[in-house]
Amino acid sequence: MNPTSEKSEFENNQSSLVPSCSLQQLVLLTAVEGIAVLIFTFWKPSEPGSAKLLGYSFERLVLGAITLTGIFALLCAFQYLRKTSDTDSFEKKIRHFIQTKDRLFFVLVACIGGIILSIWSFVFSWLFIPANLRPQIVWAGIFFLQVLVLLIRHQSHTIRKGNYLEKYRLFPRFSDLIKKQRTVLFVLGAFSILYILILLPSNLNGTEDYGAFQRYGGDEVVIYPILMDVMKEGETFSATLYHLFIYEDYHYGYPFYAWSAIVLLPIKLINGESFPNLISINLPLLRIFVSVIPVILACLIITWLFTRFQSILLSLSVFIFLLLTPGTLQNNQGFWHPDGLNLLFICLVLYFLQRDRLRFGRNFFLAAVFIGLSIGTRLYGFFFVTAVAAYLIMGLFNKVLSLRTAILRGLLFIILMCTTILFADPFLFRADARERMIEIMQEKSGEMVEGYAGDYDPRNDYRPGWDAWYPAFEDHYTEMFCFFFLIASLLFGCFYGKMQLVHRMELFWFLMIGGYLIFFVAVKSTQYVLPVLLPLMGTIFSIPLAIQSGMTPAFYQKKLIRKGSWILASGIYLSQLVINFSKILPRFR
Repeated sequence: MNPTSEKSEFENNQSSLVPSCSLQQLVLLTAVEGIAVLIFTFWKPSEPGSAKLLGYSFERLVLGAITLTGIFALLCAFQYLRKTSDTDSFEKKIRHFIQTKDRLFFVLVACIGGIILSIWSFVFSWLFIPANLRPQIVWAGIFFLQVLVLLIRHQSHTIRKGNYLEKYRLFPRFSDLIKKQRTVLFVLGAFSILYILILLPSNLNGTEDYGAFQRYGGDEVVIYPILMDVMKEGETFSATLYHLFIYEDYHYGYPFYAWSAIVLLPIKLINGESFPNLISINLPLLRIFVSVIPVILACLIITWLFTRFQSILLSLSVFIFLLLTPGTLQNNQGFWHPDGLNLLFICLVLYFLQRDRLRFGRNFFLAAVFIGLSIGTRLYGFFFVTAVAAYLIMGLFNKVLSLRTAILRGLLFIILMCTTILFADPFLFRADARERMIEIMQEKSGEMVEGYAGDYDPRNDYRPGWDAWYPAFEDHYTEMFCFFFLIASLLFGCFYGKMQLVHRMELFWFLMIGGYLIFFVAVKSTQYVLPVLLPLMGTIFSIPLAIQSGMTPAFYQKKLIRKGSWILASGIYLSQLVINFSKILPRFR
């Protein structure tokens, strides 16, 4: 677009921009609201013990001074806008900023974020945010709401024309998939439903009554009362919030309990006080929606990442390979735990990093959000440090980023990740809860290194090292012949084929988390290995797929090599699948 046409377009849009009178009204109204906020700030004197001057605490006086300064600034801005004409350069700059590119969308998102943050801050003013800030929090929320309404009112045509929801969607549209990919998705969806139905009897085990639950439940017996306490209504609003967010046992992060509470909320609303005793309803729902379904979704993502749904047989083979692994089934049969959610967050990180394709845009920062959610749930996300660092270095080598830009993007990534952790685990804002969490983490880290005291350990499993870990891999995931073939497939995919980026991200992830488990962790709990080996197992056909893509040296394009790679991968796949079936069939008898 040439400068003349750009200027013409801008001038044509002037009528749709926020008029000067509306800006003046917004500023004046906000100032008037600020006066009301100031009155509420000093409506009641402080407690006698904290009153320092004029019956108010220093905190209240400082808050009032800041509010008064804000009101004065708003009145000055109103006076300035009232005296300037509609053609003033300052106002033109504001309008031009909003109208350029898609900045209007980001302003709208910022307003919505401001409203949500204000509501969040107001709610938590009963827990850890000073109560004296409530008038200012409401003031900020009303301001963002007013700006949002003003923009929607005067920019509705631009918003519709911008088609922002379509342009900034998080996942591909279903219509973007080719016919074959849609068919694969339907087949995998149908198999997923069948899988849930097959596992339903297992997920009803031990839920007949509370006695059966006590005998069968395992870890669930410890976790379930915590969830019931989270969902318990207190005598006051503050007490209810305390139960909801400060649950005092921080072995697992809040996203696990939050999603579990959402799953059971309809049951609670229908049954009231008798809700905690409905084990026969609550436990199956928790097992299916918190453990099984997240694992299915994670396996769908893994299958997509390494097959792109190229054929029904190929994708279904990988999907079955992942879901019918003994370790996966052990997690999905009568086991309500956070590991399914954690696996899903890990797979979403890999998905968004590969979807970003070294553009370092919204997908890159969405990966930061899901790393934060994984850390907030199970701490695993910390082990993406080398993958993200390698991703930034790849941007430098490909000259997509300058050194300065890479540092800035990296810092923004870390800030977004840390912000996600804080908001995913709200108890971190309270000093006493943080101290309790650190105490639990220190105790847990000792157990991870030394094993559970008093547990029966005939194979001497409670020790780190490859000799202690490879039997656990073989028992629940892959035999060694398959494991080393998967490593070879992963390395091959890093250098050849169309999906090199996701293989490289998976490699750095696997090296970090796998190395930590093998060389520093003594406990061999099956669910710990889910995020380590399931993404790796998705590479089972990476060698023949990379050769088939044509993006390999001429040697690999020979007919004998192409066919041989499929035969080798298929043979190892079928051998491991038969072994897995021999291990899982007794679980259904």
